[in-house]
Amino acid sequence: MNRTKQIRVLLVEDEAITALAMNMALENMGYATFEPVATGRKALERLPLDKPDVILMDINLTGNMDGIETAHKIRTLGPTPIIFISGYSSNELMARAKAIDPVAVFVKPVRPQELQAAIETAVKGTENS
Repeated sequence: MNRTKQIRVLLVEDEAITALAMNMALENMGYATFEPVATGRKALERLPLDKPDVILMDINLTGNMDGIETAHKIRTLGPTPIIFISGYSSNELMARAKAIDPVAVFVKPVRPQELQAAIETAVKGTENS
């Protein structure tokens, strides 16, 4: 990747092994990653510090806020693109997720090529706005 600026990705995922594997995959794709966070509260705390270009958000999180609720709060802070990832694909869950207008919604396991395409789309969308 011959970008002047590396794309910064914040991963919000409460399953430690999944978070580790996904972060490693993101780094292998050439993205700058941060320490993954497991709760919506942590994600909101880290947002102003890390200033990610894209957020990968698990829908089911530990704590009192799920990923969709967290994404709602993130939307009030600015236009950071959000990509949802979930182990579940119920219609109700997908409808709630899509109401936030994410870049994409993936059901685990996510193929790295699909994830990379969504991240690139997310960043292009913010560069053009």
